[in-house]
This record gives sequence, structure tokens and C-alpha cells, in this order.
Amino acid sequence: MKRRGIESQLDADGRPGAPITLTIDERIQFVAERELAAAVAAHGAVSGSVVVMSPVTGDVLAMASYPTYDPNLPPQPGENFARQNHAVSVPFEPGSCFKIITLSAALETTSLTPDSPINCHGGVLSLPGRVIHDSHAGIGIIPMAMVLARSSNIGAIEIGMRVGQTHMYDYMRGFGFGQKSGIELPAESPGKVRKLSHWGKTSLASVSMGQEVSVTTLQLAQAGAAIASGGLLIRPRLVAKKAGQAVPAPAPVRILKPESAFTMREMMEGVVLHGTGTRAKLAGYTVGGKTGSAQIFDFATKRYTHSYNGSFVGFAPLTNPAIVVVVTLNGTHGEGGFGGVVAAPVFHEVAAEALRVMEVPKDLPDEMFPKPLVAGNADLDDSVADAGEDGPNILEDGDEDQPAVSEDDALARVPDFKGKTMRAVLAEAAAKGLTVLPDGSGVARVQFPAPGAILHQGDRIRVQFSR
Repeated sequence: MKRRGIESQLDADGRPGAPITLTIDERIQFVAERELAAAVAAHGAVSGSVVVMSPVTGDVLAMASYPTYDPNLPPQPGENFARQNHAVSVPFEPGSCFKIITLSAALETTSLTPDSPINCHGGVLSLPGRVIHDSHAGIGIIPMAMVLARSSNIGAIEIGMRVGQTHMYDYMRGFGFGQKSGIELPAESPGKVRKLSHWGKTSLASVSMGQEVSVTTLQLAQAGAAIASGGLLIRPRLVAKKAGQAVPAPAPVRILKPESAFTMREMMEGVVLHGTGTRAKLAGYTVGGKTGSAQIFDFATKRYTHSYNGSFVGFAPLTNPAIVVVVTLNGTHGEGGFGGVVAAPVFHEVAAEALRVMEVPKDLPDEMFPKPLVAGNADLDDSVADAGEDGPNILEDGDEDQPAVSEDDALARVPDFKGKTMRAVLAEAAAKGLTVLPDGSGVARVQFPAPGAILHQGDRIRVQFSR
């Protein structure tokens, strides 16, 4: 006679939740989803995301992710990709958008100003084991502001070298990269910032132009908000009220001097007026922004491809920003897939509608639509460096940079009781101040909540024992 086992399962009593009010504005959310889907289809992208955020309160006014799905239907095989929130859960190398961090650090830690001459070496720079080429060949010595406007990789590297590794790392962390924002959503990725001890010979050069670092669209929005807010890091939030009570916004942290943030705003306006972001211009509003185009790493072949993550980070109006909008399209192709071509127009549509519904006063005459100051610059776009094959890609790295769970936090997590006797379980629970509801005899076989789960005040752990 063959005996069949019976699987045990323990359930916890249901607890009523509390009503919440989100910061999402459904009017802006609708436009963000519509324009993102249209851009993905028009440019043959694989996925994309849009975040609209207030640089004053940190309120997330819209968060769109593509592809979408119907949450009422069970997941189908192979559908995990579609069910990810690409704005918070899928990190990528940001490319030239990250030059915002490089130049911000330079304003704070060096004597460089927007007018300081930067040698772009005619568009070619040799580094150990690799050669960097600017897309805009022939650039010689130009002001630092023009390095940002024309998105020169070599210029960014020269600036990064003056900043130095230690300062660069500190400002990357200060802007919130390599750590979770704390937004009230599951599966948020912290992105990746390598420890300084893991940087190689060319890591500073790579980081200066947005390689060897991975970020999320939400993190880029948080960084853009730091510039727009005058140098304050504003943590994004999604819940405005809980159980009818207003949820206080996290306290901002100053990461830049106000004058540095204002200078960055002016240089980012140059990107839109006569640089790589002219497609982001808005009728009636001044705009600051930065384009980004980064090669996508192929994990199978261990090489960078000619598919791109095309991004745009922007805010408006310039003197008193009311919104920050970040757009990312993943898996675009060729020069037509660069951020200034695919993402800046989405910013234009979403920002224009958001400013309208929010009734933000215009700061330019309606008939005044700034023209490019340099002939032909409307066709400029980001320089895309040869990423090379030196070492593992940042997206392949483990999580050694993530902080360990603190002792205080560990005490609020469920221990693993499986395989232990009842006496051992009760003794461990008593020592940690936990309440256990035992059932049966022998050794622990099943427990609920699962090991590692966070315990809330008053929760009890049910443990099923059997021989």
C-alpha cells in the first residue's frame, strides 16, 4: 500500500486595510501612457517608462510603464517582462543623462564654470584599452556649457577627471543612485553604483559619461528634481493620504549649493535651445533638460549592441520648475533611436499637457518659440562611446554594495524555525520577544509567515510540527 502525503498550509487571519489617496493625477497619467505607447510603436522600442514628478513635494503625478497588462487576468507563460514596472524595477545604463551629475560635481568641487574651456581633443580620446569617439567629429576646445549642450563624451571625461573618483562617487550617492528611493511600491531596484575599490583604470571616464552605473527612470526623476528644486534631494512619494490622514513628505536633503543648481538649470536650458534637446521645446515655457543614449548590453554575447536606451530628463518652467518629466525608451535602433529623437518629443507632449492641467503660468509669449542658435544643431544628438569589453557589465554585478539589514530590522523579521524541535523554537522566540502559536509535535515543518518576512506589531508566527 502506497501512502500519499498531504501538503500542509497555514493561513493568517485577514486584516482590514486602510483607504489611501495617491498623488497620481489621472489626467497626466492618461497622457503619459498614451504618448509612451505611441512612441514605443513609432520607434520599434521594446519597452519604456515615463515619470512625472513635482520637484517641490516629491509627489509622483504620473508613472507609466510599457508594455502594459490586465491585472484581472492571470499571468501567462513568458509574461513576466510585461508585468514589471519599468519605471522602478528595471535599471539601465543612463548614458549622457548622467552628465548632469558630472557637471554638478564639477561646479561644487573644482574651479570650473560654464565658460571654462574644455579640450575635446578633436573628437578622439585614447584611454587604456579603448578609444572614445564623439559623434560630432572635430570638436576642439569649447566652453563647459557647450560640452553639456552638444553632449560631448570626451568633454565629460575631461571634466570628470578634474572632479576625481572620490568626489564623483560621493555625488553619485548624494543624488540617490545606488540606493532605493523609498517609494511605496514593491520590487524597486536600487540600481548599481560600484564601490570605489571595484573601479578600474577607466571607470572614472566611463561613469562621467553615464556608463558603469545603472539607474531607474524614477531615480533620474529624483536627480532632475534636485536640480529643479535648487539643490535639494526630494524623495518621490506615491501616497498622499492614508486612512484619511495626510502622509507627511520626507524631509529634503541639500546636496548642492543653490547657486550650483541654478547654474545647472541655465546650462540645461542650453541643451534645449541649441543642443541635442531641441525637440523638447515648449511654446510659452522655458525648459531645461538633458538627452541620453546608451548602448544596450547583450548578456548572451557579452557585448554592447547597436540598440539603445533613449532618455530625456527635463523640467519647466526654468526659473520656478513645477514639474520634472523623465522619458526612457528601451531597445531603439540606430541614430533614429537616440534620446533626442525618441524621448524628447514625448517629454514635449506630456509636459505641455501637465503644465496646462496644473494651470502653471507661462513665462514666455505664446508666439515666441526659440530657434536653434547654431545652424544645424537641431540634428545633433548624443555621442555614444564604444563601451568596450573590459570587465563585467554593471548590470551583471552582484549586490555587494547594498547595505546589510541592520540588527534592529532583523529583529522584526521571521526566523527560520524549520527542522527545529518545539522546545528550541519556543526558546528562540522567547529570546527575541516573538509570539509563536505551535501545533502538533516533533520538529517544525511548516511556518507562516515565511522565514525572512517582516513582522508587524501584534503579528504571531504559526508553526506546524510533525514527526
